[in-house]
Amino acid sequence: MRVIHFEGLPGSGKTTAASQFCEVLRSNGVDANWWREEASDHPVRGHDIGASLQPDDYPHHYLNAWKAFVESSSGTVVLDGYALQSTVRFMFAHHLATRNIENYFNAWQALAPDETIVYLLVNNPEEHCEAVLAERGHDWSNKLYRYTERTPVGIANGLQGKSGFIEFWSDYQRLCLRLLEDADIPVYFIDARSWNRDDLKVLAVETGYLPE
Repeated sequence: MRVIHFEGLPGSGKTTAASQFCEVLRSNGVDANWWREEASDHPVRGHDIGASLQPDDYPHHYLNAWKAFVESSSGTVVLDGYALQSTVRFMFAHHLATRNIENYFNAWQALAPDETIVYLLVNNPEEHCEAVLAERGHDWSNKLYRYTERTPVGIANGLQGKSGFIEFWSDYQRLCLRLLEDADIPVYFIDARSWNRDDLKVLAVETGYLPE
């Protein structure tokens, strides 16, 4: 089994990039499957945890879910938001210690070494968040504000409204980049919201998913 993950902040284009990357693979004869992060039939669903679990139990829960997926899957899999967004972000939001998140991420990599992460990098999180909030509208913005404010890390740091939202996602991206800097698996960076389908085909070659 080979797995490639597309990761990034909300609005960075990870879902679109993942789906189009899968289409590039399929159009070139690769038997690939893709799942949206929130899909009800997602094969891992790392964020789908039981209410009885305590935050300190999350790493163990995620690792068990990932191990079961690895042992039962084959072929080429394209995942949107699982490597970081549905796991690391959830632990970050629940104020787990950075060292615990790092230990989880290292153990997660070891379970499936034949995988790749593509990170859609946001160079200016404040400008990015402002643009995404303007695009998505009032209802979406308020939903994300409420989410940020109610997370344990949001409560602990007094995060409120737009400024709290920007601080939350800026800190989350810094954590992601810290993890990826020391990653044992291949990591590729592309600029968020400024790529096209041709760039994804080049990426498929560079990552070894398509021949040169």
